[in-house]
Amino acid sequence: MRVPLKGIYASKKKLADGTRRTYYYLRGFGALKPQEGDEAEPFMPGTPAFMRAFHAAIQAPRIARTHGTLQAIIDGYQRSPQYLKLAPRTKLDYDAALLRISERFGNHPLSVIEDPKIRVRFLQWRDDRAKTSARQADAVLGVLRIILEWGRDRGLLMHNHATRPKKVYKADRADKLWLPPDIAALQEVAEPEIRLAFELALGTGQRKGDLLALPWTAYDGERIRLRQAKRNRMIDMPVTQSLKALLDAQPRVAKTILTRNGKPWGKVNFDHRWRETVVRAGRDGLHFHDLRGTACTILAQAGATPSEIAAMLGWTVSTVARMLDLYQAMTASLSDSAVAKLEARTAKLRNEVRNAPAPHTK
Repeated sequence: MRVPLKGIYASKKKLADGTRRTYYYLRGFGALKPQEGDEAEPFMPGTPAFMRAFHAAIQAPRIARTHGTLQAIIDGYQRSPQYLKLAPRTKLDYDAALLRISERFGNHPLSVIEDPKIRVRFLQWRDDRAKTSARQADAVLGVLRIILEWGRDRGLLMHNHATRPKKVYKADRADKLWLPPDIAALQEVAEPEIRLAFELALGTGQRKGDLLALPWTAYDGERIRLRQAKRNRMIDMPVTQSLKALLDAQPRVAKTILTRNGKPWGKVNFDHRWRETVVRAGRDGLHFHDLRGTACTILAQAGATPSEIAAMLGWTVSTVARMLDLYQAMTASLSDSAVAKLEARTAKLRNEVRNAPAPHTK
């Protein structure tokens, strides 16, 4: 009885002379070739020559097995400063994506990764994954693009065939803004512990993870200083008078500002309570993360420049501009202001015409 060898797959190719030949590959190693002295023997699964090559491959050191394959680039990237400086949560997401990339393309020789036709395989793989989760499929392909670019920068590849793909996931949250009625509705029904998290997010524009971990030592009574986990950016901002009053009234029962029953919030517990509160407020569909866009818009309405907003939220100026393009159309106050300015300009022109001296006639 012949037992299939794990990790072996065949690739049939047509040679220049028209003949067809089958090549065998071991996942995580590459092409299998006859050992010295076995060149004259038949080479296919089950033959003694093939089994000797197979056992030599699985016993070879990993660096030898992966040399010349995409796995070598993946391994190199995971040892690089670019990877090591990633935030812990980002690193976990990258690790999950790199594992999937390794399972699918890790054993591909770099010559195959260089072939322009590999882009079709990349996109087909992404599209197949998108049937389960379009967002995750785009994210994994994004990590593939990053590692290929890392390899190209170091001369390991000449081309990156995963650049600029059109995404299959499109998030349209233009109508997901916390407007004044939404804010009032949640404030009315929220428990004090949820209310504090809501006001802290609205007043600082920071991510949920950073706020749940925010210690009292980050607040000196006037300013909040924190380092964002995702981008490792340092944020130093004064708090508004209303937020200061709310924080100063809170008992310091734990190391973190946000607590549940005197203990730091757990992410799952917080998400559960938050969801209950949003539904109770009749605002199902609005997310905690939407408070960042809301804070951005409120700051813009108050006259803050994109650079000032970027300094507070930890974004780039270009990101602020994109967010304002997305969210500002939802705010009636901006259109009110625009029409008021138009009316003022029209009235001024009418007055100028009415008060203009009559034309001189002889």
